[in-house]
Amino acid sequence: MTGFEGIISEVSKCTSNFTITMSATLGNFQQNIKSLNDELHKLIQLKNDMKENIDVARIEGKSPTSEINRWLEEVEEIECEVHRILAAANHITIGDCCSMSKDQLRSAAKKCNEVKHLIISCSFLTVTYDMKPPSRPILRLQAGSAVGQKAEEKVKQLMDYLNDDGIRRVAIWGVGGAGKTTMAKNLNKKLESSSMEEPFDVIVWVTVSKDLNLRRVQSDIASKLNLELDADEDSTEQRASRLLEQFSLRKKTLLILDDVWEKIDLNAVGIPQGDGQISCKILLITRSFDVCQEMMADVALKLDVLTENDAWSLFAENAGDVVESKKINQLARKIARECNGLPLAIKTMGKSMRRKRTIQPWKNTLYQLKSSALHLGSIKKEVYIPLKLSFDSLPKIAQRCFLYCSLYPENYSIKTCELIHCWAADGLINEHQSREESFNSGMTLLETLKDACMLEQGDGLGTVKTHGMLRDVAIWISLNEEESGFCCQSSRGLQLMPEKLQNSIRKASFMNNSILRLPGQLRGCSRLSVLFLQGNPLRKIPDGFFHELRKIRVLNLSRTQITTLPPSVLELGELHTLLLRDCCYLEVLPELGALYKLRVLDLHGTRITELPKEMGMPTNLRELNLSCTHYLENIEPGSISVLSSLEVLDMSSSAYRWDGNCNVGGATFDEIILLEKLSVLRIRLDSIDCLPSHSTWLQRLKEFNIQIIQRKCDSTYLPPPPSIAKEKRVFLRGVNLLESGLDGLYFNASALDLITCGSFRGLSHIVSKKSLYGLPNLKSLTLTSCDSITSLLVGETCQKSTLPNLEHLYLCHLQTLRTMLEGMVPRGCLGRLKTIQVVSCPELRNLISFALLRLVQNLEEIKVRDCKKMRQIIAATDSSEMLPKLKIIEVRDMENLVTICPIPPTCPLLERIKVSNCPKLEELSLSACDT
Repeated sequence: MTGFEGIISEVSKCTSNFTITMSATLGNFQQNIKSLNDELHKLIQLKNDMKENIDVARIEGKSPTSEINRWLEEVEEIECEVHRILAAANHITIGDCCSMSKDQLRSAAKKCNEVKHLIISCSFLTVTYDMKPPSRPILRLQAGSAVGQKAEEKVKQLMDYLNDDGIRRVAIWGVGGAGKTTMAKNLNKKLESSSMEEPFDVIVWVTVSKDLNLRRVQSDIASKLNLELDADEDSTEQRASRLLEQFSLRKKTLLILDDVWEKIDLNAVGIPQGDGQISCKILLITRSFDVCQEMMADVALKLDVLTENDAWSLFAENAGDVVESKKINQLARKIARECNGLPLAIKTMGKSMRRKRTIQPWKNTLYQLKSSALHLGSIKKEVYIPLKLSFDSLPKIAQRCFLYCSLYPENYSIKTCELIHCWAADGLINEHQSREESFNSGMTLLETLKDACMLEQGDGLGTVKTHGMLRDVAIWISLNEEESGFCCQSSRGLQLMPEKLQNSIRKASFMNNSILRLPGQLRGCSRLSVLFLQGNPLRKIPDGFFHELRKIRVLNLSRTQITTLPPSVLELGELHTLLLRDCCYLEVLPELGALYKLRVLDLHGTRITELPKEMGMPTNLRELNLSCTHYLENIEPGSISVLSSLEVLDMSSSAYRWDGNCNVGGATFDEIILLEKLSVLRIRLDSIDCLPSHSTWLQRLKEFNIQIIQRKCDSTYLPPPPSIAKEKRVFLRGVNLLESGLDGLYFNASALDLITCGSFRGLSHIVSKKSLYGLPNLKSLTLTSCDSITSLLVGETCQKSTLPNLEHLYLCHLQTLRTMLEGMVPRGCLGRLKTIQVVSCPELRNLISFALLRLVQNLEEIKVRDCKKMRQIIAATDSSEMLPKLKIIEVRDMENLVTICPIPPTCPLLERIKVSNCPKLEELSLSACDT
C-alpha cells in the first residue's frame, strides 16, 4: 500500500468512526427529545386539571393561593422554552451535531429534568382560599335626596373642603335627625360621579355609635380595607399598627366617621395623623359641636333645621296630596311647624298622616302636639314628641313590636326571620298559625313599621334596623310606661350580669356586653319572658341559672362559647324559641323532649356530633335548623320522624350522610319524606340513591333547596341565596344528568344549577322528555363547566311548551358550547326570558341568533364576558326586528367582538350600553323608536 493509499485509508476510518459517533449522539439527543415531549404532555395535563379546579373554585367564591399562581407561571414559562427546543429539534441532522456544543446537545435532558421537577412539586395541600372582594374605591350607599334649598350648596361646600390640601378634618354637626348622614351619603354619591383631579383611592364609612368601642371601630375599618384582624389575640396597639400600615399603601383615603358622640383617639385606632407621606382626610358626623372641637376639626359645617318653606315641602311630599284639601291644609301646615324643622320628625309625622282624609285625625294630632310634654326639655320636645305621636298612631300590636326592636344594639341589622320568630314566641303573633301564616303576619307588621318610618332597611338582605333616634324614643317610652317592662343594656360593655333584676321586667337584653360570667341564679324576674345573652364570651352557664325563669318564651344564646346547656334549661316549660346559632363550641345537647312547647330550635354552626335519641327531641317542634353542622355524623333512627309538627328543616352543609349504605343504623331520608307538615326543606345529599322513585313528597314542599354533590367535592359549599320568593332550587354538581331518579327534581324546580355535570350534549336531552312537559316551573337556569354541551336547545326536539317560564339564564365556562339554538325552535319557547348572562364560553360565535331573536321578545338584560370567538352579540337581518323591552347591554373582555349587532334592532327602552376591553369593537349604535 502506497503512502497515499494509507492516508486515504486512515481518513476513511476516521470519517467512519466520526459518523458512527455523531449518529450515536443524534440518537441520544432524539431520545432526550422524546422524553422531554412525553413529560411536557404530562405537565400540560396537570396544568389543565389544576386550572379546571381553580375555575370551579372561583364559581364558589374562592381564589387560587399565591403558591399555586407561582407554579402556574413557572409552567407557562417552561412550556414556551420546551416548545422552542422541540421546534428546533425537528430540523437537526448529523451534520448539525458538528456545530452544536455539548451544552446544546444536553439541553433537552436538562429541560426534561426541570419539567419532571415541576410535576413532582405539584402536591399542594391548599389550592384555593375564600376570596375577599377587592376594596371598592367608593362604596355605593342608598341615600334620599338632600332636603332644603341650601342642601346642594352645602354638599358643594363639602366638596371644596375635600379638594383643599390644607384641610384634613371636616365635621358636619347638628341636632339628631337633621339629615347629617343623608347629606354625607349625597356627598359620597357626588364623589362617585365627580372628576376630581386627584380622586380618593378608597372611601371608608364607619358608624361609631353612642357606645364607643375602639376595637369594633378598628374591625369595621379593617373590613372596608379587606384587612383581617384577629378578634381575640391582637392587642389594640397591634391592630392600630396594622391599620396604619394598610393606610400607608394608599395614596389618598377619605375616612367618614358617622354618629360620633365623644372624642376618638385616632392614634389609638390606627388612623394616620398629619404625616405628609399618607394623605388621609377625615369627615366627622356628630350631634355635638364639642366633639368637633375635641377632634380638632379644621372646618365644622353646621346643619340647621329646615326653614318653614322647606319643612312644609318635605311634609307635603310625605303626607301626600291630602294636604291640598282646603279643610286640612291649614292644620297640616301647623303640624309641620310643630316638627320644628327636623327632617326625621317631619318625614315620620307626614307618613303617619298620609291618606287621612277626614279632619278629625288632623285636629287630634295638632292638639296632642301642642299639649304634650310641656315639662320636657327642648331636645325631647323637638324630637321625641313628634316621633312619640307617630308611635301612638300605630296599632297596639305594632307598637309592641316596635318596642321589641329596642332590645337590639344601636345601628344593629336585625334578621327579619329572627325578629318574627321572637314576636311569635312572645305572643305578638298568633302561635296557632302555621309557619307560613306566622311569617306573613310578621312581614305585614314589618311593612307597617317601615311605612310609618319606625323601621328602615338593614345593611344586609332580609334585615331591618331602627334609627338611633327612634331607638332612643323606644327606650324612653319603655322607661315611662312601666307595664312594658323592658330592660335594654345591650352593648353597654358590662363585664358581669347583675344577680337580680326588677320584678316588673319582662324582656331583658344583655347582648354583646363582653359578659364572661353569669350569676349562679337570676333572681327577682319571675315574669321574664325574653332573655337575650347572645354575643357574649360565656363559656359556662351555672347549673341553676334558669331556676326562677319559668315563664321564659324566648332564649337567645347565639354566638356564645358554651359547650353544653345546664340542667335547669329543662325547667323552661314555656320556652318556644331556643337560639343557639354559631355556638361553635357546643358539642352536646341534653334530652330536650321535656320542652314540649318548643317550636323553634336553631343549631346552625354548632359542633354537635349527634341529635338526642328518639323522644329526646321536642315533638311539637316546627322549625329545626341544622345547617353548617360539620360534625353531625349520627342521627338515631326515629329522631326525625317523631317530629310530626315539623314545617321547616334546614340541613344544608351538614356532615350527616343520608345514604343508607354509608350510615348503617342511622336515620334515613325516608323519615323526612314521612313528615306530612314539612313545607320547607334545605338539604345536601351525596347521591341520587337517597331519593325515592316517586315525587309526591316534593309537591308538598312550598320551598326547597336540594343539593346533590359528590362527597369528594367541597362539603362547605354554600349555594347562592334565594333570588325569587318561595324558591325551589336544585343544585347538582358532578352528577350524571341522564340518570333515572332526577325527573321529579327537574319538574318541580323553579331554579336549577348544573355544575360540572357531564353525559349530555344539550339541554334538549332533558326537556324533551314527555314526563317533564318542557319544565314549565323553571324560572332560573345556571350551567357551569359542563364541558360536553354543544348547544342549549335543538329545534327538532323542542315543543312549543319548552321552558315557557324561564326568566334568568346564566352560562359559565362551557368550553364546547357553539350555539344557543340548533335549528328552528317553535315560538313559545323561552318566551319569558328576561336576563341572559354568558361568561367564558370560548366557542360561542354569537349570542342572540336570528332564530333566538324572534323568541326572546321579553329580554331586558344581556351581559357577556370573555367569549373569545364571539364577533357579534345580536344577529339581526332587518332593522325592523325589535327587542322591545331590552334595557341593559354589558360586554367585557371580548377580544374579537366587532359589533353589538350588524343591523341594529329597534330597542325603545334601552337605557345603558356598557363596554370595556373590547379592542375590535367598531360600532355601538342601536336604534330606538318613539313610544
